[in-house]
Amino acid sequence: MFLGLLLLLEGGTRLAGVHFPGITRPEQEHGGLWVYDRTKGWFHRRDAAGASPLGGPDAASIRTNALGLRGGPWRDAKPAATRRVVVVGDSYVFGVGLDEEHTLSARLQRMLSNEGQAYEVVNLGVAGYSTDQEYVLFQELAGRLAPDVVVLVVCDNDFEGNTLDFVYRQYYKPRYGLGPAGTLVPDLAFAPALTGAQRTKLWLGRHSNAWNMVRSRESPSPGVQSVLDLFQVATPRHSGDDPVRLMLAFEKAFRDAAQARGASFVTLNTGHARENTGLYHALRPLLREEGIAFLGMEGVLGAARTREPGRHWDFGHDAHWNVDATRLVASVLTGYLRGAVDARPVGDSH
Repeated sequence: MFLGLLLLLEGGTRLAGVHFPGITRPEQEHGGLWVYDRTKGWFHRRDAAGASPLGGPDAASIRTNALGLRGGPWRDAKPAATRRVVVVGDSYVFGVGLDEEHTLSARLQRMLSNEGQAYEVVNLGVAGYSTDQEYVLFQELAGRLAPDVVVLVVCDNDFEGNTLDFVYRQYYKPRYGLGPAGTLVPDLAFAPALTGAQRTKLWLGRHSNAWNMVRSRESPSPGVQSVLDLFQVATPRHSGDDPVRLMLAFEKAFRDAAQARGASFVTLNTGHARENTGLYHALRPLLREEGIAFLGMEGVLGAARTREPGRHWDFGHDAHWNVDATRLVASVLTGYLRGAVDARPVGDSH
């Protein structure tokens, strides 16, 4: 009976031209490059190619290397007299919608190498990641990366993402909680694979209009909502930790991991057009107390958008960095790494 009703609704909604938003399909996930990963939830296919266009001006062709990172062929051995900079982050670092030459890491490498010193900049960005997944990835690869500098780019949605164990309606992820004295304690050390029932619901969420008609509903009644939740692949659980304090713990963990390998550490925010900058204003006094270097990008990017609104700062319908924004952020980072920009918030009065 349920199947018959579902088929009736499917045909009726399609004939009526009514569309309900579904769950993202693999081919829509940055060129189909994502695969399940037990320690991080998802990661890139290795030695693969794809595309993630967001509306130009780039075609946004993508290639991954033997480590699964975006960029050219990987070599473990760092060339002599070369400083290796590792840039960690989510889609802003990965460079969704951008060709390789316009990504933050590629621009930073060109700018840094202009004055004689050789640099190699590694793109440790994965779209959709929160800081917890970025930390796991860095820990897994740090030995092979041998960084001299570690740059952590934090997006405002990372604050909430760090508190969740299930995201984007289809992916489990690791999660950490706050232990004594603000230390990180693994709460969910691994990202479990979906069960057979969950994979079925995921398929329906990707392909069935009728299923999504129900799945996308919400109700103020707890009883009704519990029934509607059955149509979800899984329901996210919050850790209950303070997002700012949790982010501080990750910043400290990144700094300590970098310093343990002889690398310096700096962090910055994305400063995108729709950013909840208040989160960083709450975080930065705590970073100062810990002596963690940070660059506040909201003032720099905000002034640039006002001064030159016609430039490619983002994609209009999407707040990701476009070609001009990555150039500007790379120039600020270059100034900092050369000692021309102080390790304090740029354009930030808080």
